[in-house]
Amino acid sequence: MLTATATALLLSLFAASPNGTQRQAPALGAAGAGVLTVSQQVIHLEPITVQELVGDARQPVPETSLTGRYQNGELVASAGLAPAPLPTVIRRPLRGLWRLANLSGEAGTQRVRVALEGTDGRPGVLSSVDDPRQQLPVAVTETATRTVSLGPQTQGTEGDVVLEIPTAALGSASHYRGRLVIRIEGY
Repeated sequence: MLTATATALLLSLFAASPNGTQRQAPALGAAGAGVLTVSQQVIHLEPITVQELVGDARQPVPETSLTGRYQNGELVASAGLAPAPLPTVIRRPLRGLWRLANLSGEAGTQRVRVALEGTDGRPGVLSSVDDPRQQLPVAVTETATRTVSLGPQTQGTEGDVVLEIPTAALGSASHYRGRLVIRIEGY
């Protein structure tokens, strides 16, 4: 049974090398490597609302069986109602999260990976600000990247992700915090 919702999520970002160590932007601009930028250093997600949890505004659908009976001289009909199904996940898209500029003007072979970790470094979760032991599992789904022109001799790749929060894991209202780790592979 769902008792409450998460009220807000706060994520911080940092760029990392394939080995997971934090890298400064100039090091990423070395020969043959792209320059990684992120759209925001801190991301505030919209709170999960009751409307999102209850699903869409469709009216309940009557079951196929309808029964009738006489009660106090009147015919009373009754049938069960099947409410609209609850969503299994709440999605929060992060559009234009990162951009990888290829200064050589040609398409790079690098691949950008995005992962989520809690405040204690545990992968795939957000940690409650009030009680860091309380964690919320969140999946990061990377969407298709797009090539963007950044100038006459510069091409770039831009990417989005979608955070997917399972509604079954929502148990108590809290603010959650975590870190999106963005890694460049293949340089």
